[in-house]
Amino acid sequence: MSNICKVTINDEPFLANRGELLLDWALMNGVDLPHDCRSGICGACRVRLVDGQVFGGHSRGDDMIHACQARIVSDLEIAIEAAPEPVALSAEVAQTVQLAPDVVGVDIELAKPLDYLPGQYCKLQFQGFPARSYSPTYPLEGPPHDRILHFHIRKVTDGLVSSALGRDIGPGHRVKLTGPYGRAFFRQGHAGRIVLVASGTGFAPMWSVAVAAIMEQPQREMVFVVAARSIRSLYMHAALCRLALFPNVTLIPMVSEPQNISHAVRSGRPTDHLPKLTPDDVVYTAGAPAMTDAVARIAKAAGARCYTDPFVQEARTVEQAGLMSRLTGWLSEPKSAIPLQPAQGPGPMPRGVSAVGAGNR
Repeated sequence: MSNICKVTINDEPFLANRGELLLDWALMNGVDLPHDCRSGICGACRVRLVDGQVFGGHSRGDDMIHACQARIVSDLEIAIEAAPEPVALSAEVAQTVQLAPDVVGVDIELAKPLDYLPGQYCKLQFQGFPARSYSPTYPLEGPPHDRILHFHIRKVTDGLVSSALGRDIGPGHRVKLTGPYGRAFFRQGHAGRIVLVASGTGFAPMWSVAVAAIMEQPQREMVFVVAARSIRSLYMHAALCRLALFPNVTLIPMVSEPQNISHAVRSGRPTDHLPKLTPDDVVYTAGAPAMTDAVARIAKAAGARCYTDPFVQEARTVEQAGLMSRLTGWLSEPKSAIPLQPAQGPGPMPRGVSAVGAGNR
């Protein structure tokens, strides 16, 4: 067996030593492969394995691999989808607003618009605090602004960053923004159904994907499963009202804690309320790793494409206490889901959103 392998990334071939890391040899051969943490967590270097074998960097049967962890063991064919290059920008906090008892909305004002795709995330370093990763999203209400980015941040008791929001971090606070990162961004051109699954502040990237999908094909069928711990944590009601205006959108809000306020809000696990998936579906999911992994397994079994950047401690906003609290949310007995009916809301989605123009959310 030869110790030299041929690696082709987007039709760019190069030779590599067997057993070496894919990311290192791509960079050494002039292939500008996106990357960030180099620990297999952030997802910036995830690429699709079209042909060949690697050791490490992926789950069994998954064709999406972390190039920073995958070792070359055969000739490889790799595909990378085009995405905006990460940049570093200076910014400042425009406002903070309490969206729910455990969620803060933070608006960041940039000196110039950021080019990113719906579903991607950025690193925010508030001056005097460690960097954290959060997903910019579309406004819950009203039109977007091309130099304002909106973030939904879960507050964690004793969290170094989240507990300081609205107290030590407020309007005018300086911020260093780096990004965008992530591969779970919206893909244009899919004619079939789109299924979105979000837990907690995973709603932020999924809301961006939903808006981009609606703007591309308003008549396309969409199912959106939105999970939170309690009724009070379903902070995204204004956005859901906007989606409910579209007849082909089915909304399935759910909570893990018992409630008797609304029959339209269900309990159980998000996977309990997934529609029957087919190979014609595309699934996007964001939130706790236990949930996103379960959704990805179901999608794979059905032959559906699934895109996810799970929220984990080192790369996303969730700190350890917040992660554990999310993982306790999937214990309720399942019940049947009732889609919300279209109702009067703040009006149709604002025009002018595109997959690449997502920096105006």
